Amino acid sequence: MDYLDYFNDNQRPPPRPERRLLKDRSNPLNDFDDLHFLDRFRMSKENATEIIGLLQPKLSGDLVRGTPISPSLQILITLRFLACGTFHRETGDLCGVGESTVCKIVHKVCSAICELKKDFIKFPNAAEQATYKVDFYEYGNFPGVIGCIDGCHIPIKCPSTADAEEFRNRKNWFSINVQGVCTPTMQFSNIVARWKGSTHDSRIFHNSSLYGQFETRQHSGILLGDSGYAQTNFLFTPYLHPVRPEQQRYNQAHMLTRGLIERMFGVWKNRFQCLRNTLRFEPRRCSLLLLQQQCFIIFLNSVSAQTLILKMMMTNMSLSLS
Repeated sequence: MDYLDYFNDNQRPPPRPERRLLKDRSNPLNDFDDLHFLDRFRMSKENATEIIGLLQPKLSGDLVRGTPISPSLQILITLRFLACGTFHRETGDLCGVGESTVCKIVHKVCSAICELKKDFIKFPNAAEQATYKVDFYEYGNFPGVIGCIDGCHIPIKCPSTADAEEFRNRKNWFSINVQGVCTPTMQFSNIVARWKGSTHDSRIFHNSSLYGQFETRQHSGILLGDSGYAQTNFLFTPYLHPVRPEQQRYNQAHMLTRGLIERMFGVWKNRFQCLRNTLRFEPRRCSLLLLQQQCFIIFLNSVSAQTLILKMMMTNMSLSLS
């Protein structure tokens, strides 16, 4: 009898696979009110809608076969990751998508916004430089300044490459050393986000395209940097041991004016909490992510400066591939 049951079981057709149930993806624009949306995405609904309108032509919805994800949801998923810096699984749970899908979306949106970097990240022209000189002088009593320069370390995971130790900085953790130049309105006018953590700030500037522009006198003005940079005729650093009263006044004005770049890096990290955590991407993707955040900030500052979240007057960032 057992044998007949076994024989009959073999003759039966294989069971049908269980039908896949597709979950409805939530839309954060509809699910949250203005206050809760601002708390979760670090920007208002109006700002998010403007960004969606800017990027929608560059994003398609065919990311997942059979279940396309709308461009608006792709952008919101990326904004959620930037605002919180959590794991992709937690970001995907909010909108009903998988962990691997979130990873693809973040990279895709980063690439799309980086295509617009030339529209948002630019060094000031001659007319703007004249205005910046007046603004910097009114702020810190230092004449002729068109920008303040400094470096900032963004933590990343240990790369799985032969040169991984070159990303270890002087503080003994892995990072990308990001160079930024700020304006008197606390916006980045230039950014270099591709150097390893062990690279010195002075070397980054010496090998940047901005250094060549100052060398060929394309800009009429000076930059302010800390003592880690070499003193030149276009980059002024403080006195290491000021003795005379005029040297002390120079250092005081230098410190006050250059403090803008320090504040700007702090506001930038506070806006995008993912920068306070370890970026778990390969270095190239980390550079794209850093650039994308600054493009977002520039766009928001230019179109929605009246909102509360944009009163901090944050900045832009330039990824130099030269």
